[in-house]
Amino acid sequence: DGERGRWPKSAFLFMATGLVSVVFAIAVYIFNPYDLIFKWKLKFEKDGEVYNLWAKPPVDLYLKIFLFNITNSEEFLAGKEDKLRVKEVGPFVYRELLSHENITFNNNGTITTTPRHPLVWQEELSEGNSEDDELILPNIALLSIAQVAAEKSYFFRLPINILIRQTDSQPLVRMTAREFMFGYESPLSTLGYQFLPNWITFEKVGLIDRMYDFEGDYETIFSGETDPSMSGLYDTFKGSHNLPQWDGDHCSKVTGASDGTKFKSFMEPNETITFFRKSMCTVKKMVQEGEPTKVSGLMAQRFVFEENALDNGAVEEKNKCYCRKGKCLPAGLIDVQECYYGFPIALSYPHFLDADPNVGKNIIGLKPNRTEHESFFMIQPTSGLPLRCAMRFQINLAMKDVSSMSH
Repeated sequence: DGERGRWPKSAFLFMATGLVSVVFAIAVYIFNPYDLIFKWKLKFEKDGEVYNLWAKPPVDLYLKIFLFNITNSEEFLAGKEDKLRVKEVGPFVYRELLSHENITFNNNGTITTTPRHPLVWQEELSEGNSEDDELILPNIALLSIAQVAAEKSYFFRLPINILIRQTDSQPLVRMTAREFMFGYESPLSTLGYQFLPNWITFEKVGLIDRMYDFEGDYETIFSGETDPSMSGLYDTFKGSHNLPQWDGDHCSKVTGASDGTKFKSFMEPNETITFFRKSMCTVKKMVQEGEPTKVSGLMAQRFVFEENALDNGAVEEKNKCYCRKGKCLPAGLIDVQECYYGFPIALSYPHFLDADPNVGKNIIGLKPNRTEHESFFMIQPTSGLPLRCAMRFQINLAMKDVSSMSH
């Protein structure tokens, strides 16, 4: 009797212990301590791990530039050949020392910061190419000012045409790679700087110099205080949830986009993300491609730009917001002139990959290749941190009829 009297107590104790274990297991399942700790780490707090990775990314970020040397400039300008012949030259490599400075924690779960993107020349990675290499390249100052002036009145064009003739400015000129990228002196840009200060705010014209002009920019990003998965993503850019150069959220909404430093955390299968960089002048959706693979020992998901990302409505109606006053560039070209001081700049994939075939029909030497020219991010889906990436774009001059201008 004594033993039988103890058995139920032991059984009850065993059952109670088992019940506690089950309850604890359920609690662990519902409140996974790993997730709780991980979400806590994702919040941007001063000297926090992920915050420090965002504030000054400890990664080697390189800008690799390839230029198209025009090999038949004399024949083309003389009218002996009607197509440009080009040869790709490069890479000219610079290291981008990305950092976020002047960081202010706001009371609404956001952080305001000033981005810095200084470039440092990397001779050893440039494969024998030098900043002093001379090439035949488009005269951006002449072509851009001619494009803008051609649409103005005769009296506006007259002094510019006189200056073009007096200085014998040519549309294709010999200059060093550095001059083309970071600025060369031009009588036209000097004139614009002196007499049109609201339009041209610089004395030298350089394509990369303008692309990396972040003066006056500031960003507000989510700290993750209310939603850890959103830490590091844009709330506003220069105080606005939308980019002013586009109409409609599809083309302009920057809220929730990433600058490439950190993406949304805890991503689900088939979830999409958005990417924004000022030099792109727009926000672009990226979609998952293929199955997760290991990168540096961690599982990563590949993201690429959605199909027809550079369409202007020819393929998808929603993309018509990229047209200007009802005028649309061919598919594969995005008009980004408002981010480049009104100069007729258009963005495309390298070598006009995926563009309308008519875009490059008058250029000989283009060799589009998806492996070499496609952009991608390899992202660790739980943290949202990129493990490998390549952003590949081409900057073009989208010229219209300038026959009313000299030359």
